[in-house]
Amino acid sequence: MTVGTAVPDPRAARRWARLCVAAGVVLAAIVALVVSGYGGPRTAHTVSSWALLAAAAAAAGACVWRSRGFTGRGRWAWAVLGTGLLLWGAGQFSWLARSPVAGAPDGLSPLFGGPGVIGLVVLIPAGLLIMPSASQPLVNRLRSILDGLLIAASLALVAWVFVIDRHLEPGAHGAGFYGALMFPLTDIVLATMVAYMLPSQRRRHGCGADLAFLGTGLAAFAVADVGHVYLELLGRFDAAPVVNLATLTGYALIVMGALRPRDGESAPLDLPPGVRSGAVLAPYAAVLAALGSSVMFYAQTGHSHTFIAGTRSLLILLIVVRQLLTQLESRALTRTLESRVTERTGELNAREQRFHALIRHSSDVVTVIDADGMIRYQSESMRRVFGYPPEVFLGRRYTDLVDAEVAMRLAQAMRQVAARPFAHVTLEVVHTHRDGGKRPSEVIITNLVDDPHVAGFVLNTRDISDRKELQEQLMHEAYHDSLTQLANRALFRDRARSALRASGAVTVLHLDLDGFKRVNDSLGHLAGDQLLVQVADRVRGCVRDGDLVARFGADEFGVLLLGEDEAGAERVARRILEDLEAPISAGARQIHVRASIGLADAGQLPESDNPGDQAEQLMRNADLAMHHAKAAGGGVCSGYRPRMREGLVERLELESDLRAAVENGDLRLHYQPTVDLATSRVIGFEALVRWPHPVRGMINPLDFIPIAEATGLIVPLGRWVLHEACRQAVEWGAAGDGGPPKMSVNVSVRQFDRADLAEMVAAVLADTGMPADRLCLEMTESVLMTDTDANLEQLLRLKALGLTLAIDDFGTGYSSLAYLRRFPVDTLKIDRSFVERLGVIADDTALTDTIVRLGKSLGMATVAEGIEEFGQLAALREMGCGFAQGYYFSRPVPAAEAGLLFLEGATV
Repeated sequence: MTVGTAVPDPRAARRWARLCVAAGVVLAAIVALVVSGYGGPRTAHTVSSWALLAAAAAAAGACVWRSRGFTGRGRWAWAVLGTGLLLWGAGQFSWLARSPVAGAPDGLSPLFGGPGVIGLVVLIPAGLLIMPSASQPLVNRLRSILDGLLIAASLALVAWVFVIDRHLEPGAHGAGFYGALMFPLTDIVLATMVAYMLPSQRRRHGCGADLAFLGTGLAAFAVADVGHVYLELLGRFDAAPVVNLATLTGYALIVMGALRPRDGESAPLDLPPGVRSGAVLAPYAAVLAALGSSVMFYAQTGHSHTFIAGTRSLLILLIVVRQLLTQLESRALTRTLESRVTERTGELNAREQRFHALIRHSSDVVTVIDADGMIRYQSESMRRVFGYPPEVFLGRRYTDLVDAEVAMRLAQAMRQVAARPFAHVTLEVVHTHRDGGKRPSEVIITNLVDDPHVAGFVLNTRDISDRKELQEQLMHEAYHDSLTQLANRALFRDRARSALRASGAVTVLHLDLDGFKRVNDSLGHLAGDQLLVQVADRVRGCVRDGDLVARFGADEFGVLLLGEDEAGAERVARRILEDLEAPISAGARQIHVRASIGLADAGQLPESDNPGDQAEQLMRNADLAMHHAKAAGGGVCSGYRPRMREGLVERLELESDLRAAVENGDLRLHYQPTVDLATSRVIGFEALVRWPHPVRGMINPLDFIPIAEATGLIVPLGRWVLHEACRQAVEWGAAGDGGPPKMSVNVSVRQFDRADLAEMVAAVLADTGMPADRLCLEMTESVLMTDTDANLEQLLRLKALGLTLAIDDFGTGYSSLAYLRRFPVDTLKIDRSFVERLGVIADDTALTDTIVRLGKSLGMATVAEGIEEFGQLAALREMGCGFAQGYYFSRPVPAAEAGLLFLEGATV
């Protein structure tokens, strides 16, 4: 393998041009010196001889330099050419040295004469044969040598007849003269070899200027050697220096060709067919000219010459050998062509078999219909896909074999692509299987009428039943609830939008189960799922087939009623509530479940051009009505009224304002004193948060505390209250003589849900310096009833800090004695509902007395809330209640007023 390693250099062309100019100048100077005869014949002879030796050395060096740009055979070829040129030049110089040459040693002819012949006859042809050329095999190169020999021998014979024989005297020249003819003949053979190589080399590689220069140089050698033979024939050697100029020119051309930069962008040489034919016939033309010359010589002289006869015999031998080579080449070419044909035929057969196999096992059914609508080809896959043998379709009209609707659509599609060659169209139709089943199919029709290999419309038909089923399944999953198989919110919204667009009577019911979370928490999610499935079945059984039942998520359902007014929708809602009153089986248990239903009618919607917005608004209205029904106690139906939305908007505004108030520190704390009933002295306070709204004024805690609970704002709010209350208590303690007062702070259930409650309280105590034993955290009974294990752990961590725990509003919930003994509670706060009726209802007095006694028996302090009259105070003192709060003593007051009550040691 030969690889060119030369890297194109944009400056190389300029360097080569300067080199050519320099070589031309030197050559012109030598020509001028020799032709002018300056210094006499001896000087001209010496100059031309030494110039010839220098030029041969330069040509050899240039070829060796050229070889560095190649690897493999290319490098060896140029190196051998350089060696041959150097030896040939040295041999020429040694022969010229037989005449006196200034500075030349004697005895050169034996030393370089033989190697010079080897350089010309052996090495230079070998270099040309080694030269790589994938498009010119070795046999072809050998044939080029034979062609060169044919041309050279023919030219020698013609020259003999017309030139040599006329000047050659019998016996005047011996074997040396005939040997001298070998050099021009060799030059002609070499030039012919290069001429044969040049077109193929340039056509294949886009280059070959180096070979062109080499061939031209060898042609110049031939001219010089012919001149030397002619001079020797005449016996005149004084003109030898002039003849040597042709050899110098040849070497100069070889140097320029070897040093020329390689140009990979040269246009490939594309010879006209006439030139190629002429090159093939050139040897035969030369042979015919030689034979004609020999015949003319015989006609003129009446005899033949040994040279003519020998040359003619040589020509015949060369022609025979050439024909043998041609025959061998033809046979090799024939075998190659036969091998390629066999290989190509095998490939075509394999492709055809592969094509048939692919078509036979393809999921597509391929049908070719000609321009007249007749089926010309039907793939075997028709049997597997649709159950029909392909023979049934051949030669028949496709539109006669399918359903009328399918035939009409296919004919329309073919007309659509008929006007545009190679156009295609895709459509979906329903084909009938041989077993009678309907198969959704995708058909791609391509217009290949203008393709001579097809000449028809190609129908690629694919059974897409599985894809359709998958699409329907995915569509069903996207628009239905996986548990109940009811429609989901997205489908409900789309159906509501479509119904509103149709301008019909539309009513939406929003249903939410009451207490569903307790079912999940107590019986598990499996029981909850069973409950939801049966609720879905019952709701579905209460509506008509045209109505839509959907599950919105969790325990929320929706019903879309079409054509019902508000009264009819209320009847449906009551029917659902009545149906849900019957117990529902969940495993081995019977569960009673109630629901809250909100109802919204489309007639209450404002005018709008967007049914999508109206559908969303209608669903929101039903949701508002459902929450109103749930707030009313559940188990009822409530219709939407505009004021519900106003209340929601007000709640949202209040929530936003509360969030800003917590972030900006706009809340305030008021403090209600706790009085020791034994001494009537203020011993502590309960911190109560107040919100002075800049627009609405003082907002009732019952209005914003539930919002804080629902939104989670109670967590940062509770931390702020705790920190501010502790800070205030420490400040009062520092201003008085003793320690800080006892400070009570309420803690919500949401705060107990956080695992870091104890860490937060500890951080506040550390930050404010509040003694832990002066802090009391109050909680409702619900804390004891929910997630008892986790809350017990939370209370134990709080108790470990050293603070006091109290149960607020005791007696309003379910308080088991077991819980009171289990949880580390220090104080029971008697709810105001018991205190306000003391002395009025005997049972309430007895119950309050029981709570006080219970606290004493458990070692807990008791605090009565809501004392407003002296009679209530007297009754509590008689019962032995320890502490009290209420308007009778003081309302919750700001920090400044509360501080006076503590610092002045007020008695109330």
